[in-house]
Amino acid sequence: MENIKLSILTEAQYQFLESKDPRGYYDNRTREQLYSLIDKLVAHKKQGAKAEARLLKRFKHAEFGILLPGNRKTSGSLKFKVSLCLDGEHEGDIMTGGTLIINEKGRVQGNITAAEIICKGKIEGDVSAGKKLTLNSAGTLLGNVVAPAVQIAPGAMFKGNCKLGDPELKAARQKEERVPIKNRISQLFRAG
Repeated sequence: MENIKLSILTEAQYQFLESKDPRGYYDNRTREQLYSLIDKLVAHKKQGAKAEARLLKRFKHAEFGILLPGNRKTSGSLKFKVSLCLDGEHEGDIMTGGTLIINEKGRVQGNITAAEIICKGKIEGDVSAGKKLTLNSAGTLLGNVVAPAVQIAPGAMFKGNCKLGDPELKAARQKEERVPIKNRISQLFRAG
């Protein structure tokens, strides 16, 4: 490290945080350390050096994804707001508001709901993607799909049914269809 003046973080802490990606995937221990350093920068930002101010600007809105390592087998229902990268095996449903990446050695036995799904491993269950499903060449999907966009690479294995469309939009349309037409027309005239 070239003579960077620091007043909040130690040199090791600065290098640790600086080497990370604000949208990267990390295990829980690393995520806790990263968020702790960011909190420290925020709490003392008035005393911070220029290098620390630049680092805070880069990481102020960081949203680190969760990495489930390859040596772990998990089970049960998982619900996250942030993105998730799975290198291991999971038995049970997964729901995340972010991106779900299933790496080459990753395997899920259960239904998945996520904003975006990238499968390089194996999924045995139904999939609902709010934005897109990508099945890479090494990926396998045994289940039904609902997504507005689906990309299946040559060499990938897919066995199931696929419905293109936004899962949330479909639910909203079904709700709208239940309202009698007379009520919808009167709602339009009241709104104007």
